[in-house]
Amino acid sequence: MTIAAGFYFNGGIIFCADTQETVGTSKTWTPKLLVEPSDMLGKDSRDSLMIAIAGAGDGPWTDKIVERAWADVKSSVSFEEACSNMEASIKETYREYGEIFQPGYLPSADLIYGVKMQGRSRLFLASGAIVNEKRGYAAVGIGQYLADFLASRVHQRYLPSSWVLMLAAYIIFQCKEYVDGCGGDTHIAVLNEGGRSNRLDPWRTDFATEQLRRMDDVISILLLSASDFSTKEEDFKKELDNAMSAIAEIRRGGEQFSKAWEEFTKSRFQAVGFEKPEI
Repeated sequence: MTIAAGFYFNGGIIFCADTQETVGTSKTWTPKLLVEPSDMLGKDSRDSLMIAIAGAGDGPWTDKIVERAWADVKSSVSFEEACSNMEASIKETYREYGEIFQPGYLPSADLIYGVKMQGRSRLFLASGAIVNEKRGYAAVGIGQYLADFLASRVHQRYLPSSWVLMLAAYIIFQCKEYVDGCGGDTHIAVLNEGGRSNRLDPWRTDFATEQLRRMDDVISILLLSASDFSTKEEDFKKELDNAMSAIAEIRRGGEQFSKAWEEFTKSRFQAVGFEKPEI
């Protein structure tokens, strides 16, 4: 049980996933979002091949599909070939192991994955051996329906990356809050068509989630008040002014902390001789 999702933005695809894995009555914390080649994170160019993939279902089976998929796609010389090789690899793994397992015993997994190469990107959803391209967003796992509902209300393909990062963090936060089986840390990765694909710093993910939670508390109350036409106009204006003040204060505090943390992490990278990666 899990939640993993992918969203287009204006220039690539953003992926997010939780880390909770449930086996019987036990819970473990396992990274579910893979980006390959991992040693190219933050260093890839426009032409470099990068993939991001996350799944829900049988854990060992998902690991096997992902492992073989990257092995089969990493030598691709074109964007179209890479997309084709990913789909072919998934189908071949199901075909091969389908001949090993007794009928009805073959494990299954749902995967979302993205391919970035030569200034282009595509998002796919694999339900078992059936692979379909997704034009806007996709989600898998027990939190899929909540994620789809929230994304359908907000997401547009050509939103800026910073907005979609907020949407990804918000959706994972809501799924962990309200869907039993979702939990753990939030992992977010970005496939940038122009290069410098990367993972989001854990602090940024936690910080964005906390900011969104506080904003949500303010806006949800205002939503109810704005829809109640029995509320006097002057009373509603007071609530609106209070909400705007609260939002502005949350934003100011968040901006100050964000700037201070950016300076701290930048100096930390420089101290060890590295350039801080940008997202």
